[in-house]
Amino acid sequence: MERRASETPEDGDPEEDTATALQRLVELTASRVTPVRSLRDQYHLIRKLGSGSYGRVLLAQPHQGGPAVALKLLRRDLVPRSTFLREFCVGRCVSAHPGLLQTLAGPLQTPRYFAFAQEYAPCGDLSGMLQERGLPELLVKRVVAQLAGALDFLHSRGLVHADVKPDNVLVFDPVCSRVALGDLGLTRPEGSPTPAPPGPLPTAPPELCLLLPPDTLPLRPAVDSWGLGVLLFCAATACFPWDVALAPNPEFEAFAGWVTTKPQPPRPPPPWDQFAPPAMALLQGLLDLDPETRSPPLAVLDFLGDNWGLQGNREGPGVLGSVSYEDGEEGGSSLEEWTDDGDDGKSGGRTGTDGGAP
Repeated sequence: MERRASETPEDGDPEEDTATALQRLVELTASRVTPVRSLRDQYHLIRKLGSGSYGRVLLAQPHQGGPAVALKLLRRDLVPRSTFLREFCVGRCVSAHPGLLQTLAGPLQTPRYFAFAQEYAPCGDLSGMLQERGLPELLVKRVVAQLAGALDFLHSRGLVHADVKPDNVLVFDPVCSRVALGDLGLTRPEGSPTPAPPGPLPTAPPELCLLLPPDTLPLRPAVDSWGLGVLLFCAATACFPWDVALAPNPEFEAFAGWVTTKPQPPRPPPPWDQFAPPAMALLQGLLDLDPETRSPPLAVLDFLGDNWGLQGNREGPGVLGSVSYEDGEEGGSSLEEWTDDGDDGKSGGRTGTDGGAP
């Protein structure tokens, strides 16, 4: 793995690589996790924002004042302490970039959960915007330009997000003036061994889909480029281009057949033919089947002034204004099931955010 220079010399060896620096930070942070009996000791818990396999996210108001936060909980019986600490530390290290969701100080530990606070995005995630059809071209460009900058920031620090998808893009206003990439649970130092996805995943690149357990590949920024290309397609069309980037999936085979045919047919197959040539050139670069020649995320910036052919998409923000993660009742009674309050051994229901996976 390439060695990365430290941003602050006082933090340690300027030649320390990312993996070593992150491990050292995790060890330092371990002693700074505050144990509490209940999250209600620190926060007024308002409602659930989302949940997944390993934890959940709650809207919460700090007792000491300030804006509401998104409180991420990871179940201690499912998520190793080191995994929680790594996600928290990565989040703190990259919070300076506006295109990455800010992780706030003060990690907590309750009898049932690890927890840390992040800034709250009042308009929910990008998938909530795409319930009907694709976004207007201006909004698509805003979203992918901000994400390209965020991914370049991560890559410059030796990190790969590895989970770029609409669910992990948080939206702060109805016209996407600011969006931020969240859920750093799968973020790893470049070069980390990476297995195949646990199941069919439309955002995974073909080099990972082709892996057979127990084989792994070194994690590379090209994985995020592929994810950004798939996300661009999703933002424009409100659907994924394929179920999995692997034969015999017919949608993937049609795309792969077109990009590998020499000479290339002048018109791409449906649904790719809805994109204007500049947008199609950008997509071909981000979705290059060869990770060695795949375009970096900042390639997006070279195409922002071009027509992408998306004028047929709706001209307004549509459903976005009412979307906020998951619908829920203010102060709903089931909050007790999501926290340590009243812990009597009952099941906590659906669990966790996928990004907290070990």
